[in-house]
Amino acid sequence: MSLLNELFEAISRSPPAIEARRLLTQQFIKLGWLDAAGDTAQELLEIDPLDDDAMAWCQAYSKKTVVPLTPSIPEVPLIPAARSIPEHLDTAKLELAEGFKTLHARAIVLQREARILRYMQQQKGNPSPCDKHIPDLAALVAGCISTVTRVRPPGSARPVARLMEADPDRALDVAIKDLVDMSRWLRSAGCQPVTLDNDTIREALAKRVGALVAALPDNLQRNGSLALMHVEHEVLQRSYICNETMYGDPITDIQRANFWVSEDGYAWDMKELTQALKSNGGVLRNPLSRQLFTTADIHAILEHPLGSGLAAMQIEQSKLSQGVRSKTIEQLETLAAILLADMSDDQVASRQAVDDFLAYVATLPQPEQKAIDVLRVPAKDRHTGQPFDTSIGESVRDAQGNRLCFHKTGDLMGQAARYLKQRQ
Repeated sequence: MSLLNELFEAISRSPPAIEARRLLTQQFIKLGWLDAAGDTAQELLEIDPLDDDAMAWCQAYSKKTVVPLTPSIPEVPLIPAARSIPEHLDTAKLELAEGFKTLHARAIVLQREARILRYMQQQKGNPSPCDKHIPDLAALVAGCISTVTRVRPPGSARPVARLMEADPDRALDVAIKDLVDMSRWLRSAGCQPVTLDNDTIREALAKRVGALVAALPDNLQRNGSLALMHVEHEVLQRSYICNETMYGDPITDIQRANFWVSEDGYAWDMKELTQALKSNGGVLRNPLSRQLFTTADIHAILEHPLGSGLAAMQIEQSKLSQGVRSKTIEQLETLAAILLADMSDDQVASRQAVDDFLAYVATLPQPEQKAIDVLRVPAKDRHTGQPFDTSIGESVRDAQGNRLCFHKTGDLMGQAARYLKQRQ
């Protein structure tokens, strides 16, 4: 048997290997594998039509009718050798090339052994169990991997939901794999006669997510929308409002664990986003559009592992808003009324009101002073609609230093007073 393996290997490595084929035919005759000997002699005769021994063996052992062939340049079905791996490949491509080389070598060995097993079974008059695998092995040897890797249609969403429930820590990965497999099936030739566009595929994936969410408990349902978000990014190559992160890196380079998309169409690196939000006092506002995040986005940010620290800052902001006394709110209302009503050229009244308010704040207890300095209220400029991105104390000091318009400061103070009244 070892000699047969060596002969098969010699034929695959050095085609057409006429002498190896002659020896192989002789070995088959000695072992009594006459059908195999006839097939090998037939292959040898196709390579060399003038070989008398091959002609005699075919006439004796081959079941096919032997027709003498005129000499011509033989076209030998060569088994492609594994291509050499180019230099200077990155790690992922190098692993892919090495994997293909290993797969190709294993396919050659399995094809050779499957043929031997088939001959042995035919000799005994039994059907060969490996006949259905030989075409696939031949395709792998020829390098036609896509012919073998058939895409299976997606099954029911319930088994996927059960897998997610069984391992909640990997629920997101399970959902992503299910959507990726479905997108591959939708794009495969066996699914549709016409190639589907990304919008059609996304609609189908969204329906799949709906079915998956319906089969999941409440604590795992958010994984469905997160999986669709990642598949849109990684498979469908969705475009976003921003092409780069806040640090200038391409959106495509964001790791899956850090990737997140807000409802307004911005893609984020959560590590960068949380750092920006913390530097802004924990106010959950889009650093690029300056608009507050939606309620759903706020929940997503706070539930993300990298955004957990922002929840404590939100609690602190809530406590600060409740630590402002009614008299201080009245002072804010008075300040707002003066700043908005002052239309004089010198704005003496506005300057005096700002100085009086800062003098009043200096008399407050330290916790209340901190609330005035740090608290950021949800307020927008009534003229431009842009949100104010500053605290009460910062805006008053900016107005005192002529860095902020008195009327804008009055607008913010009035909204802050109304907000603090509602929080009491």
